[in-house]
Order: sequence, then C-alpha cells, then structure tokens
Amino acid sequence: MLNVANVQGTSGKNGNYNPFSDGTSTITLGKSTVSVTPGTSATDSYTVNLASGSTWGTSLSSNSLSGFTISFSNSGGDPPYTGTMTVSVASSVSDGTYHIYVNATGDDPSSSPAVLSVSVTGHASSTTPPPVTPSKSFTALYGADIAGTSVIILFLLAALVPMALRRKNLKVLGYVSFIVSMGSAIFLITDDSLLRTSGYLHWILLIIFTAGMIVSMLGFLLTKDKLKETARMGLAYGSIFMSIAMILDAALGLPLSSIANVGGPLGFNYLFGFGITSPSTVAVSLAFSILLIFNGLLFSSFVRSKNARSVKSSR
Repeated sequence: MLNVANVQGTSGKNGNYNPFSDGTSTITLGKSTVSVTPGTSATDSYTVNLASGSTWGTSLSSNSLSGFTISFSNSGGDPPYTGTMTVSVASSVSDGTYHIYVNATGDDPSSSPAVLSVSVTGHASSTTPPPVTPSKSFTALYGADIAGTSVIILFLLAALVPMALRRKNLKVLGYVSFIVSMGSAIFLITDDSLLRTSGYLHWILLIIFTAGMIVSMLGFLLTKDKLKETARMGLAYGSIFMSIAMILDAALGLPLSSIANVGGPLGFNYLFGFGITSPSTVAVSLAFSILLIFNGLLFSSFVRSKNARSVKSSR
C-alpha cells in the first residue's frame, strides 16, 4: 500500500523554506492509499497551490530510490496547477516499507515535503519462482542499524587512537582530520538536498559548525598564547559536540526536521542507511560516517596536544 501524508512543519523555516523566495506553496495529493505490486505502477493526482507571497515558478522533485521511477505529467509552472504523478516499482524491489519525499522548488518552494510511505508487498506471479535471498531481507531490516553501530564504534576507537601516538605525530593527525572532516561537511552542505529542504535547521547548524571550525583553525594557525589556546579548545570541543549531536540525531529520529514523525528508525536510516534503506544514499551516509569518525580523531588530537605541551613545559 502507498500511504501518503503531507507533513506540515511547525514554522516557516521547516521543509523547503528559502528566505529569499517570493512565496511558499503546498502540495496536495489526490488519494491517500494506492496499491502497488513490484513490476507495476500506480497513478495519483496532485495539486500545487500558492500558500503565501507572490505567484512565480515552481518545479516538482523527489528523492531517488533504487528500483523506483517517479514522474510528473506537469512538473512545473506558476501555482496553482495540477497533474498526475506516476510511481513505477521494478520487479526486483523487495517487500518492505520505503519513503518518498516530494518537494516543490523554485521561487515558491513548498514549506514541507509530501511524504509517501510505500509498503511494497506481493511480488507479481511468475512461472519461475524467484531465488530465495534471505540475506537481502536481513540487510534491509538491520543494515542501517548494523552500519550505524559500526560507525559509532569506529568513532569511539578514533577518539582513542591519538592516545597511543607520539607527540610529534599529533599535529599532522589533527590537520589531516580537520581537512577530511571539513570536506565531508562541505559536501553535505552543498549536495544533500534532503537535509537542506526537510531538515533546514540541521543544515543551518552544519553551516555554523563548519564556519566555526574554519575560524578556529585560522586562529590556531595565526595567533599565539591565549588566543591560540582558545582556538585549540574551539577545535577540540566543537568537533566532539558535533559528534554527540549526530549520534543523538540518529537515535532520536532527526527531531528538529519536518520529517521527524514519519515513523521507524528514520535517523539511523538517513545517516547510516548507505542506500539500503530510505531515505539514505551511499554518498550521504559515507559523508556523515567520515565526518563522525574524523571528528573523533580531531577532538582527541587537539585535546592531547594540550596535554603534551603541559608535560613538556613542566619539565
């Protein structure tokens, strides 16, 4: 069954909010339930209405899922406008629940996405029964949990690695960890459209974190004495606070986003699904994992560098 819910944010900045847009729009779907079997397709009508501001152009888009094809008969224009959405499910898609997020972008973006919970059941009959692949269904059920737990364990180990290194290697490790961590953060800021549209506050906080870390590194490199020490503390504690926030987001299901109440382990699926579960992708999950692990290295490198200098100065 295809369950459709138009999730409303709690403020104007949820969903696809853009402070420089001319207005906002809403997406209304015609039916709330559509039966979909692997290898078939279903259609539903939609209406895009202007919610506030002036009427300018919008276009419809959705996240991508392996085995799903989503098309719109009228994918853009000045609201209000209507059309037909076609959801095609490949015969290779396994039974399970998937989420599709439909957004209006452009000058009148939607304030929150239309969320489609897709329950795929009942494979099409065939003269040749499909091969039994229990490992695939196990991966679909537990893949994100296993991946997320593994990444968190690697993060904890990364936080301990600098404790065993020589002091002369701490500076190099800290710089390398900073470069990799900031590269992952910048990728998420520029390329993760779901974070930007459905988790706007998370996106803004990631920008603030990245800018703060870059300023702290410049201060660490260009200043001396107390200012240098303040910058070092900013690098160390900024990285660990961001890591804790990521773990809480995964555990609590993205509580500050407009899709927080969709249901299921949404946080782990999004951060650590690696394309196995919706709404994750391999690139986004890899970027979040690298950011978390190298933040652990960054934290412990700069914390121990202070301890190393303290020991050296006391001699």
